[in-house]
Amino acid sequence: MKTRHVLLIAKYSARYSVRGGIGLVFLLLSLSFGLLVAQAMLQPVELGASQFAKRSRSGDQQEARQYVLEQLTERSKPVIAWMLKPSSAEPDAAADRAADDWTDYLLDDRPGMLSAIFLILLFGWPLVVAFGAFDLYSGDIGSRQLRYQLLRTDRSSIYFGRLLGMLATFVIVLVLLGTTVTAYMGLKLGLYPWPALLGWGAYCTLAMVVVSVPYIALCAWISTGFGSSFASLTIASLVVSGVPLFALLGQRLHESAAYVNYVLPWGFQMRLFHHDPVQVALAVSGCVLQTALFLWLGYRKFTRRDL
Repeated sequence: MKTRHVLLIAKYSARYSVRGGIGLVFLLLSLSFGLLVAQAMLQPVELGASQFAKRSRSGDQQEARQYVLEQLTERSKPVIAWMLKPSSAEPDAAADRAADDWTDYLLDDRPGMLSAIFLILLFGWPLVVAFGAFDLYSGDIGSRQLRYQLLRTDRSSIYFGRLLGMLATFVIVLVLLGTTVTAYMGLKLGLYPWPALLGWGAYCTLAMVVVSVPYIALCAWISTGFGSSFASLTIASLVVSGVPLFALLGQRLHESAAYVNYVLPWGFQMRLFHHDPVQVALAVSGCVLQTALFLWLGYRKFTRRDL
C-alpha cells in the first residue's frame, strides 16, 4: 500500500461521489432529513406561541415562544428519559435517576430543542449511511472496472483510498447538515444564545461523524462481497435496520435479546450525548473497535476475492 496512491484515490472518490448521481441524492436526502426533523420540532413551538400570544393579547412572540418552549420541554422529559433508559423488565430506581439526570443535561443544561433534533437525527442516520455508502466497491466489481486500476496500484490502496474518500464525503455532508440545522433553529427560534448553540451543534455534528465511521466500514465490508449495487444496498439496509428490529422483537421473548443492539453502534451510540465523560469515552471506544473489526473483515474479503 502506498500513501500517495491512497490519497489520490481518496481525492478522486470523494470528488466523484459528490458529483455523481448517488452522491447528489445522498446530499439532498441528508439535508432534507435534517430540515424536516427541525421543522417538525419547531412547528409546535410556533403554533403554540401564536395561540398563547392571542390569548394573552400581549403580542410579544419571543415571550410566548419562551413560555411554550418551557412547557414542551417539561412535557417531553418523561419521553426522552424513557428513550435514554436501558431496556429492563424490572423497575430500577437507580436507572430512572440516571436517565432523569441525563435528560436534564440535554434539555436544560444544553439547548434543549437542538438536543432533541440531534437525538432524532442520530436515530435515523444509520439508515442514511447505508444509502450513501453501499456502492463503495460492488458496482465496479460487477463491471470489472477495478481490474484497470490494479494495473497501476494495489488492492490495499484501492480499498483504503475509497474508504477515506467516502469518510471525507460524509464529514462534508455532516458539517453542512449540522450548520444548516443549527442556523435554521437559531434564526427561526431566537431563544438560545448563539455561542451555546454553535458549540453544542458542533459537538453533536462531531458525534454523528464518530457514529458514521463504523457504519461506513460495515457497508464497505458488505460491498466487497457482492458484484451488484442493488444487492449491496439491500443487504446493507437489512443489516442496519434488522439489528434493532430483531433486538426489539426478541426482547419480548427474552430480555437478553436486547444485547443484540451492541453488534452495531445501536446499543451505545446515544451515549455520545451523555454528560459523563466516561460514558462518552466508552461509546467512542465501541465505535473504534467495531470500525477496526469491519475494516479487517472487508479488507480480508477484498484482497482475496476475484476482481
